[in-house]
Amino acid sequence: MKLSSLLTSDWSSLVSALPSSLDLTALARAKKAIVRGRQVSDGETLLRLALWYGPCGMSLRSASALATGTGAAILSDVALLKRLAGASAWLEAVITALLAERQLAARLSDRPLVMIDGTSISRPGSIGSEWILHSRYDPDIGFNGFELTDCHGGESLKRHHFGPGDIVLADRGYAQARGLLHILEQKADFVVRTGWRSLAFRDADGNRFDPLEHFKGLPSGQADEIRTGIAVDGKRLSVRLVVFSKDDTATQAELKRVKYKGRDQRSTHPHSQLAARYTMIVTSLDAATYPTETVLSLYRQRWQIELAFKRLKSLLHIDRLPAKNKNLARTWLYAHLVLAILIDTMTQQMLDSPPSTEGLE
Repeated sequence: MKLSSLLTSDWSSLVSALPSSLDLTALARAKKAIVRGRQVSDGETLLRLALWYGPCGMSLRSASALATGTGAAILSDVALLKRLAGASAWLEAVITALLAERQLAARLSDRPLVMIDGTSISRPGSIGSEWILHSRYDPDIGFNGFELTDCHGGESLKRHHFGPGDIVLADRGYAQARGLLHILEQKADFVVRTGWRSLAFRDADGNRFDPLEHFKGLPSGQADEIRTGIAVDGKRLSVRLVVFSKDDTATQAELKRVKYKGRDQRSTHPHSQLAARYTMIVTSLDAATYPTETVLSLYRQRWQIELAFKRLKSLLHIDRLPAKNKNLARTWLYAHLVLAILIDTMTQQMLDSPPSTEGLE
């Protein structure tokens, strides 16, 4: 099914994926997305207009012309701009409602995996990041949490809420002591990649612990671990440090990345070159239940959220942001997220439905 048909002739199929308890019109009025209702009187029409402009890639002029041609609404491109610019808070509330429905089925096990990551979104040709989409992902149900910020919204585990028993997987950008403590305070555990100087490691006596010195003799292709601590707010947070020694090919690839990252600096720190040989992971999981290889295996599953971001960008083109107006840009981005969640829901509904036996007997 093509995206264009999903948003036009097959519109009813898409709407059926919305929770029955979600009243789009009432929510739109509550969020001031619909006030007088002269040109756009209901939430379903407003959602269709947002999706035409967003994931369908239509210009404001094309979307307003299609709305007039189909009888969905009669408004100019300027009027449509004003409508959509005022709809970002409403679409954010729609996303919240969709994710709340999804959360009901989220805990399929006592120890669900929660993958945390963020991705940058900018207009074509712009320099640097303009928006950051902070996300959480469950491998059983897909995305189950979003927060959209401008480029100043740093990545942090403290942005997210976790449930008791969750196992949080995150890359080294999230290796922050207070973020790890935040997870433990919510009765969850973490498996987080770290750099050699991302965390203040301490030994049992409170002295500085150097992981590169400790694991320097670890043979290529092997893994090892040690119980150590992290200094946070004057306390010592006990963790396991799991280290895997890469082969020469993987080490050279990491060295190339490190040199590229430090290309604007006069020299790369020699410890960074040494650290390129190792993958270092901190975890709070119990060693008896989750031995070294299990921890490494858990962390490797984190790539599922990276692949999910690639699908958002390659299939829905969420990285082709056209809008300069801040509120309109938010609407454009939220419209993509709404569609992504609805498509996931429709896909799951089809997978859960037994195949028809008609004509087979």
